[in-house]
Amino acid sequence: MAACAALTACGGGGGADSGPTQASVTPPVTATPPVTPPVTAPALASYPGTWYGPCLGRMQDVATVSMAGGAGSALLLKLVRNFHGADGCGGAPIATESLSADFTLTWDSTKTTAALLTPSSATAQVTLDLVTIAIPSYTRARSGPAVTATLENGVRGWCINYSDGPVCTVDAGPQAAANAPAALYLDKGELVLLSPSGTTGYIADARYTKDRAATPQGQGPAFQRLDTVQGTGTLATSGRTLTVHYTGWLYDAGKADFRGAQFDTSVGKTPFSFRLGAGQVIGGWDQGLLGMRAGGKRTLIIPAALAYGRAGSGTSIPPDAPLIFDVELISVQ
Repeated sequence: MAACAALTACGGGGGADSGPTQASVTPPVTATPPVTPPVTAPALASYPGTWYGPCLGRMQDVATVSMAGGAGSALLLKLVRNFHGADGCGGAPIATESLSADFTLTWDSTKTTAALLTPSSATAQVTLDLVTIAIPSYTRARSGPAVTATLENGVRGWCINYSDGPVCTVDAGPQAAANAPAALYLDKGELVLLSPSGTTGYIADARYTKDRAATPQGQGPAFQRLDTVQGTGTLATSGRTLTVHYTGWLYDAGKADFRGAQFDTSVGKTPFSFRLGAGQVIGGWDQGLLGMRAGGKRTLIIPAALAYGRAGSGTSIPPDAPLIFDVELISVQ
């Protein structure tokens, strides 16, 4: 049958045409484009570079920051301290202090919080990148044309031979590994490294600029904790009672060791006891003595904001005065 030939199917047995069967309908295949995640800048991508701290008399810190891996969530921090032949930090350094290991800064979160960005300013609400600093065990070394190695009573050290006389330092030996919370912030192109503070949210420890020539003097020192003798006794933690001997000086950037007029000491007197972290002492002590062990000695360089601030103290500590303390931790209870 001509009609049957033209159809998709015909009825069987020579009977009446039953018409075409229902053909199955296959929908057209539509390609689904791959899902592309939104492009986001790595959390810490704006921080790498070579950063210069303020010139403090003859000394200047240099921080080299680089990405750790490709994820954008961690940085490597290499710290070097340069010593120059004269105030102003001009020319090539005559001595360099380096560390045997770099620090790792791992991004935790971004937070808008109160921060004290400079010692003489009020706190401000800023958005910080919160990080954890992993500090491996490390040692210090000094090198350069003006450095002489020393060995006295079995203790290694170095002298920097300035034109006006040597300045000598003992080797504190291996420093214990530690982790610490911190924060990063770019303030008008300057890198600010901050630590958490119970009273202000976060407080600036150090400030760096990428332009060495424009690095200002006279900002005051960064908060620094320098172990000269590593203790082996009980660990100083918040809430413990510490007994110490100490000597305090006004910070003087014009002195090779930064020690100006001495304003107080407990040496030769009754040791001083206080509860760490309870606000019984200046903030530089509450923050600076954490992590010490009994028997240790530590030098604290404390900016005015963590000392007596704009008020000063009595007649011996003027307003906005940074301080230096040598502290010997006798016991921890």
